[in-house]
Amino acid sequence: MNQRTILGIFAHPDDESMGPGGTLAKYASLGHRVAFVTATDGGAGRLFEERPADNGELKAIRRQETVAAAERLGIEPIGFLGWEDGRLAEMDILAITETFATIIRREKPDVVMTFHGAGISRHPDHRIVTMALTDAFIGSGLVGYFGEGKVEMLPPHAPSKLYHMTVDDARLRKVDWPREVYASTHDEITTIIDTTAFADTKWAAIEAHASQQAGPPFRELYDAGIFNQEFFVRVLPSFEDGDGREDDLLAGLA
Repeated sequence: MNQRTILGIFAHPDDESMGPGGTLAKYASLGHRVAFVTATDGGAGRLFEERPADNGELKAIRRQETVAAAERLGIEPIGFLGWEDGRLAEMDILAITETFATIIRREKPDVVMTFHGAGISRHPDHRIVTMALTDAFIGSGLVGYFGEGKVEMLPPHAPSKLYHMTVDDARLRKVDWPREVYASTHDEITTIIDTTAFADTKWAAIEAHASQQAGPPFRELYDAGIFNQEFFVRVLPSFEDGDGREDDLLAGLA
């Protein structure tokens, strides 16, 4: 087996677990290198039942929880960028893009993933990360794309695939989810990963984010068997008419 590198870039501490945690754990268990970056400091989240005015303790706790969750998933946390939670839309998106491109050129992933462009929950941080990462994915393989920025000091690297994780509309409707989300229809979904064997692992990783347990009721998804599959849209290379739906993020790699 050729060892591959799968890189996830996410907005918040806990996104790696509550999002594609089952898929990340699956590929790690197969011997692939699975790494991820957390863009924000998590300071806008909950400290158990409250949202504290002084969030210094919360930031530290959420970082520790993310490391613990990564251990349960068997994946590697390679960066906490520390940007302010909830404020990514106020940042220079070109600077965010260059940061992500630097990570891609440094880590040389075969596959890159983040959330759907709608952010699933339409969270602005999610959407900014997705927009910036999609641009970084394209530019990281092209000489001179970023002008004279520091990223150009690194040799180009073109990953093979970019995936956006999404939620399946039909499965989500099986539970009474309390928040409005963007859920993809089956026609939009290009890739379905069987994560049945890693549903418990994903739930254990979510439990590691104990400070956030007053948030959305992920236990309902776990109990309903929703963690048995995870869904993606392959953005690049784009799907062509006649392409069959994938069941492997690494399908087609030489």
